[in-house]
Amino acid sequence: MSAPKTNIEKQKRRHWPAILGIAAALAIVVFVLLAVGVWDGVPLDEQAAPSVATQD
Repeated sequence: MSAPKTNIEKQKRRHWPAILGIAAALAIVVFVLLAVGVWDGVPLDEQAAPSVATQD
């Protein structure tokens, strides 16, 4: 059952901030996923070696 008086133009004006927010969130997710896919991280040869614990 639909609303008795549906004003499509008024609904477009009211919903554009939400649609813009969803689009911005999707763009951020795509950017982060691309950044993680491209980023190599720290090379293994530059990592510090674990310290050896000595027993007394």
